Amino acid sequence: MNTSAVKSAIVRDETVILQARDSIFGDQAFLCTRGRRHLLLSAERLVEVGFRWPEDLEQTSERMLRSFRPAGPVPSPTPVWPPVDSMGMREWLATTIAGTGLEIGAGASPFPVPLHCRVLYGDRLSYERLTAEPYPGQRKCDLVVPEILTEFDEISGVADESLDFLIACHVIEHTRNPIGSIAAAHRKLKPSGQLLLVIPDKEQTFDRNRPVTTLDHLLEDFHRPDRQRDLDHYREFYRLAFSVPQNVLEETARQNFVEEYAIHYHVWTHDTFAAMLAALPATAGPWGSVWTHPGVGNASNEFYARLVKPA
Repeated sequence: MNTSAVKSAIVRDETVILQARDSIFGDQAFLCTRGRRHLLLSAERLVEVGFRWPEDLEQTSERMLRSFRPAGPVPSPTPVWPPVDSMGMREWLATTIAGTGLEIGAGASPFPVPLHCRVLYGDRLSYERLTAEPYPGQRKCDLVVPEILTEFDEISGVADESLDFLIACHVIEHTRNPIGSIAAAHRKLKPSGQLLLVIPDKEQTFDRNRPVTTLDHLLEDFHRPDRQRDLDHYREFYRLAFSVPQNVLEETARQNFVEEYAIHYHVWTHDTFAAMLAALPATAGPWGSVWTHPGVGNASNEFYARLVKPA
């Protein structure tokens, strides 16, 4: 969508550019439209989508900014290829989607969905739980408000073939059954719908000491789910990732297993994830195209996948 079309799409919804200095938001400026606030990553970005800086910027109160629900940052309508960092890659991926979609597990870092799209947010936890138990480094004011309580494993509460796109960013590693999650996404997408995945690279995260999850293990999780195998993931996680003393390892693993704390059940490199996608069972598709890309930039800890359902 070109710049004039972006501006036309959002001006008719009475878009405003707001900033609340001396508040929790500091000098951050937001494009506010359709009840949601979108972080402006730079003044140049505002100009890219057809507004003026600083002429269109208005000062407001923290209370007014909070009245808009958090949403993804304002993406570039024309991101460059190849991208130079993770945000550039996310923006480039976002240019391929349109229509109405769902992002699962956005937390405080929602995807830069184009402003002409309609995006719903889903999470396994309610907004009250998310704000009561934020992950380290998350601000409560940045947490999206889930409209749908659901998990990526099954995506319950969403009608089949109702979505134009589905986004899961740093989510699939938290699922007990990753192949089952991909199969569920296929059911929920319309023909030509897209599944966008952002996956942490185990070599660049706290999972670096864990062995890569094998393809046989992933297929076993899909065909024969087993709670004992899930418990083994917790033992491995607290032994090799978030290491705890040996004398409390079993207790810690079992307690978090019972509470279903969202650990990384599975870990991949780009190549092993691509191998999993290449070996997807027929019941997890069929997918018309499958594309993956390694991380970009020196500081990247993630890689990317896009799956497109046949028309």
